[in-house]
Amino acid sequence: MFQGWAWNYPQLYNGQRYAQLMADKAKGLGNAGFTHVWVPPMSRGSGGSSSMGYDPQDLYDLGQYAGMVRLGTRAQIDIMIDSFAAHGIETVADMVYNHRDNGKPEYNPAVEGWIRNFSNNGDCPYPSGSFRCFMPVGGNSGNGAGHYYFKFSSATANAAYTGRKYYLTAWTKKKPISGLSKVENEPNGGGDCLEKNDTLNIGQEIQLTIENGAGCHTDEILIRLDTSNFFAAGDTLFLTMPNESLNLGYYTDHRPYGIWSGYHNADVRDSLHYQTYTDFSTQLSGRGGMHWDSFHPNGSPTNLCGDSDAMWFFYDYDHNNSATTRDSLFAWTKWMWQDVGVRGMRVDAIKHFSPQFMGDLFDYLHDNGIDPKITVGEYFDYNAFTLKGWIDDVLAAMDADTKLAIHPRVFDFPLRLSLKDACDAFGYDVRTVFNESLHDKAGVSGFDVITFIANHDFDQENALIQNNPELAYAYILTNNQLGVPCVFEKDYYGPPTDTALNYRPEINALIKVHQNYIYGAQWADYLSRFSSPYSANIISGYPSTSLIYQLGSTISGRDVVVAINFSGDTLKIDQTINTSNLQTGDTLTDIHGISPYAYAIVSGTNQIYMQVPPRSFGIWVKGDLTGSLIPINTTGLEASSVKNSPFIVSPNPFKNEISIQTNGILGNDVSVEIFSLEGKKVYESKLLAHQTNYSIRPNISVSGVYMMCVSVDGKKYWHKVVR
Repeated sequence: MFQGWAWNYPQLYNGQRYAQLMADKAKGLGNAGFTHVWVPPMSRGSGGSSSMGYDPQDLYDLGQYAGMVRLGTRAQIDIMIDSFAAHGIETVADMVYNHRDNGKPEYNPAVEGWIRNFSNNGDCPYPSGSFRCFMPVGGNSGNGAGHYYFKFSSATANAAYTGRKYYLTAWTKKKPISGLSKVENEPNGGGDCLEKNDTLNIGQEIQLTIENGAGCHTDEILIRLDTSNFFAAGDTLFLTMPNESLNLGYYTDHRPYGIWSGYHNADVRDSLHYQTYTDFSTQLSGRGGMHWDSFHPNGSPTNLCGDSDAMWFFYDYDHNNSATTRDSLFAWTKWMWQDVGVRGMRVDAIKHFSPQFMGDLFDYLHDNGIDPKITVGEYFDYNAFTLKGWIDDVLAAMDADTKLAIHPRVFDFPLRLSLKDACDAFGYDVRTVFNESLHDKAGVSGFDVITFIANHDFDQENALIQNNPELAYAYILTNNQLGVPCVFEKDYYGPPTDTALNYRPEINALIKVHQNYIYGAQWADYLSRFSSPYSANIISGYPSTSLIYQLGSTISGRDVVVAINFSGDTLKIDQTINTSNLQTGDTLTDIHGISPYAYAIVSGTNQIYMQVPPRSFGIWVKGDLTGSLIPINTTGLEASSVKNSPFIVSPNPFKNEISIQTNGILGNDVSVEIFSLEGKKVYESKLLAHQTNYSIRPNISVSGVYMMCVSVDGKKYWHKVVR
């Protein structure tokens, strides 16, 4: 599978919408061997065309009703999906089933009751940024011109809320928000506290702080209503009071506990009501209508706490409401398959709703003749047994016939973390990788797992693997027992600022090896595991920096031995192998041609000799395949760049000096730059013009793989070099 986008992907790239760009890449991805492409959420988000799609608003608007979505127009999305299909690729849609955002405001009696009656009974506060209050004024409302004293405090006086800020804004239809703001002047507890109050003008905002503990911990705000700021014939006073932060841990239980009306000389709190933006009955698509009773709280059991019930983002669906929520989401999924043409699902944030919903959804799809090959949930957790528990719970909710047709899968976060440590953490024993996958640690079938190295979340958080992620890809793309591997767009094509810095050559070569020789392997034997029964004679390199394993009983009939060297030194090793399908004298070909020796021969002691450069990998396949090598191009730009490069770079690996020889090319402006694989420039030099041979001495002390760019009159030539 290919994740076809990175976080904050460009709305327009070289004059193209992103759907158009992906359509153009379909042929190359198909030729490389990808069978599924995961695309970002397609439905219109509350952020319009700039939205990443995780704030779904109109589920059925894919750029055909209210203008284009971030991916493009509906027509462009259709062309993208058709282009994928034409090249043997199925589209995997990013589906958001946990929440919805930015409907029309509507009266919400459940939220009103939740806030008014909130107490210390194990429940969590309703997010203060997700509602607004309204009070009819003028006309027949019974609320006329006069002074209104709004009294705010924490409902529970919980000490955890002390010092939290919130922002009170008041406006009417006649007097909208002006943008003016002020800060409270303490003490402002008002008459209940024998203190003064603060004044808030209509259209203004005031910053307030919750005080608990000693004192009366009240903020009393005077709002004056007169004919200059509301329509006497009938108007509405609106109030919002969001916390300073929208983070879940910052929600507080502040609310107006009283409203003293000078007009009535009485408390009129009961004339203040609550609205949420949960009316989705008027979307331009005319479909997917929902109201407040589709979301928590709605009278059904909930506590707004924990992974499944908390309002982490936007309005949290109540998936037990079959009349609206479930039926609507089921129908939308069916529409995405039948009308849009998606053939797989990546489901966002599955820890935030019940596995029962997913099981029921899969039953519904299967009963309607829909059996997606890829259905993977994102459960962001590093506990292998927690992820296995989700799969088990979904399977328990599925009918027997559905289980035969649909595999619920999860992303393997524990394996990804271990591979990052192997690449980036000095001193990490990489053999730990053998123990950390969902398959190896928790016994999860590879049919229920998607392995990955990076995704949009890690990209957004600047948490990508920093050093040689191609080593991690080598593991997931060759070990077929672990699950279906997923490749990240930025790793494959490179960052937009420098597409030369990518791992496409390595990934393409690994996919080809998998297709030709590894596909269908029935077992993987970890030869270099802890307490391995397979002896090894390491001539150069280290046990703790080497992953060596063997795959057997493949459809190709050829055993495959993989060696990944995370060390800065060349790995030279005599490794004992599994001889179930091999015998003394058998030949294994270095399929990438990275070793000085074309073959490894099984010795009388059941060993083969392998040599792998620093921070690199090698793959040996049974048989004489020297006529069918799958070389890894030594450039990070394009497959043709090495063939067309005028330079010969030697030695490679280098120690102190690099020789750059040309085929008679002359240039007026010649320079060389060397970058680490995370894009940091570690060397640069201006070279003499009109030379055919150059020698540079880059002061690089850290062993590893680097990208060298030689520029001649503005044209760049990239080479991968090893220190």
